[in-house]
Amino acid sequence: MNGEIDLRGIKDILVDIKDTSELMIDLAYTSLLYCNEEIAGEVFDLEKKMDKLNYKLKLITLRAARTEEAEKLIAILEIANAAEVIADAALKIAENVFREKIHPIFVDAMKEADEIIIKETVNRNSKMIDKTVGELKIKTNTGMHIFLVKRGNDYIYRLDNLKFKEKDIIYAEGPEDGKKEMENFWV
Repeated sequence: MNGEIDLRGIKDILVDIKDTSELMIDLAYTSLLYCNEEIAGEVFDLEKKMDKLNYKLKLITLRAARTEEAEKLIAILEIANAAEVIADAALKIAENVFREKIHPIFVDAMKEADEIIIKETVNRNSKMIDKTVGELKIKTNTGMHIFLVKRGNDYIYRLDNLKFKEKDIIYAEGPEDGKKEMENFWV
């Protein structure tokens, strides 16, 4: 494996780590807001993914040190450690869902946030099946932005050309009134 391939792999993993850590924070707060154990469980699953990504990033970075100056690669290892801290923080937030009660001040504060996050499953009669986000003009029609699709055990972040399938789990964020508009797409 040459240094160029290693560095390209590092870039891909860093992008995945960034996307995963952002998602973990969003889902952790959402799980608290709705006291939803299933969404909190997604954070736990993503933390396992983050651990694997972090390990892989460190391994590829160390291999790249054979052909690259090690000093230039230290920043990558520091990013890997920082990403792990973010993932662990999201996990600590989500763990609160499994406690007996979330303080009402937190719930009130989160309800005053400008955006909400929703999670829905595409059913077999949905208008979304075999169509892309662009074809459906979801953002234009609802104000909601679909930022994640979970298909089986895979999390899909890049949705430009993704055609929705039955049983896809969709995560979207946007204004409260967009939630009702999104209902037109599920049926």
